[in-house]
Amino acid sequence: RDHGLAPAELAEAPAMAARILAGDGAWAWREDAIAWAGNEVELHHEGELLRLDRLVRAHDGAWWVLDYKSAARPERDAALLEQLRRYRRAVQAACPGAPVQVAFLTGQGRLVEVE
Repeated sequence: RDHGLAPAELAEAPAMAARILAGDGAWAWREDAIAWAGNEVELHHEGELLRLDRLVRAHDGAWWVLDYKSAARPERDAALLEQLRRYRRAVQAACPGAPVQVAFLTGQGRLVEVE
């Protein structure tokens, strides 16, 4: 998918993907770190269909919702923060009692955890 990228960002997408795979969140693709992973995971929550960019279950049982963002500082955008928090609530509802972490994966290779 193009993830809603502008044409210039779309041209830069392969380089952004490479930075994500080599960056702070690279562990989310390593078999020794994850028990399960899915891309474009659809989840219904409170009457809404959500599509999670990447959902990972670590070997310790924690779930991670990872949301790709081309913006360098998505943690400064209130709407994006709320979107990620909504994803956390959805996974918590689907997996009661399991810890759920949420983070942005930026095109610069940063993993930005959100409380």
